[in-house]
Amino acid sequence: MKFSPSQAHYALNVLISQGKLRIAHIRKALKNREMEIRSLRERLAALEHFAPAAPSRAGRKPGRPARAARKPRVRRIKMSPRVHALRQLQGKYMGYVRRLKPAEKARVRSVREKQGIEAAIRLAKSLAAKP
Repeated sequence: MKFSPSQAHYALNVLISQGKLRIAHIRKALKNREMEIRSLRERLAALEHFAPAAPSRAGRKPGRPARAARKPRVRRIKMSPRVHALRQLQGKYMGYVRRLKPAEKARVRSVREKQGIEAAIRLAKSLAAKP
């Protein structure tokens, strides 16, 4: 049975609050986990000490990757200049409109429908500038 970290956290809090689990038990379990990890590392180091060095790992420090991991490339969506310009206008429009009160937003929306986005941006900019 697997739990997400948030589920495990919730379950521990519930069990502690119900008195079914004590904090000392959790500390002991975590301490045992650390001791188990330390023991496994010691055993692994002993095995690596006796094993012949692999040619690909020779001359390097143990635990180091061959080369640094590369960042995955971000795929850029190809966009026509017209679509790019429209998205920029939409961003300006949203930037100004989000600061307006609901009545002003409705006014700007109606201007956008009747006169276009440029006129709506000018109106929203002037309304946003007023204190």
